Amino acid sequence: MTLLKLIVHELKKKSGTTIVNLVTSNQLIPIDNQSESLVTALLKSYSGDKILYADFDRSPGKYFPTRFNAYKQSARTDEDFLNFTVDTLGNLVTFIKPKTLARGGYLVFAEYLHNETTFESIFLIRDTEGKLLKRVNNSYEIKTIEYLDTNHLAMACRINEGKIDNNEPNYLSFTRLRQQDVSDYFINWISVAQLESSTEFTKALYNIINNIPLPVNKETNQPYTIDEVRHMVYENARNNAQRNINIQTISEQIYGTTTAISDYAEENDISIDTEFRYDKNALKKFIQLSVNRDGISLKFSRGDSGTKVRFSEENPNQIIIESAKFANALRAEIETDDEN
Repeated sequence: MTLLKLIVHELKKKSGTTIVNLVTSNQLIPIDNQSESLVTALLKSYSGDKILYADFDRSPGKYFPTRFNAYKQSARTDEDFLNFTVDTLGNLVTFIKPKTLARGGYLVFAEYLHNETTFESIFLIRDTEGKLLKRVNNSYEIKTIEYLDTNHLAMACRINEGKIDNNEPNYLSFTRLRQQDVSDYFINWISVAQLESSTEFTKALYNIINNIPLPVNKETNQPYTIDEVRHMVYENARNNAQRNINIQTISEQIYGTTTAISDYAEENDISIDTEFRYDKNALKKFIQLSVNRDGISLKFSRGDSGTKVRFSEENPNQIIIESAKFANALRAEIETDDEN
């Protein structure tokens, strides 16, 4: 991560009131080891939480997407970034003011490069004991990050400019929906349109499981087969009464760490919510299909149907199996029979 710009503003509001005061900065925070460490810690806290993906709601009257697009097309100077953050923060007041139970906090706006892609992240943090930030000369000074943990991060969102430039969906991600007092006004402010479906997330998980390195079976000290891993995912999902899949739970159960799947998704730019309701038909791809007819036994993953195993377009009674490993193994067996 290469930090490009960083600024902090404070939104003051006590729970039980509709009084909101803004304490804005008029200059960016210098890029140094402390500022980079702060953003790195916030991103780590962000990635370890529940993440959902979406796009902007670009219907008329949505201020944040319009203002962000204006900044994106500007010269992107420090002043442009400062004005973008101040303008959008002023718009946030209209959303939080009617929420009597909502509280304010520090709004940290960061622009950075990751894997040659530009991102903007906005973090709402609470620093009630003043251990992280100190007001100095119309800006904020980062005191220390040693106290930063998930309790400080109330909500966050991240904008992937690379996906926007390539007209790809799910360029917006956000977290901390369980804090209802925060999530309502924060999501409305950002103008979120949740678009991704359970079908797409289930398919994304299947693709991740097929490509992520196989975990090791601690009893045999040998890697699990891909079919065994698929079956474990399937059983985990089927045993959930709410028909939900939590990739942190599955990741810990199969790979021994809660972040294995999310880390792979992040590294390979795959959008997948941390928790989602699975699609029953898409989930069937995780289990094997077995057919035994006319003296021929065939067993394969449903996910390989239409690719490795498919029907011939010319002859409905012909089945094409396209697999070098299978062909070589079958050829070897036939050659052995011929030798005997």
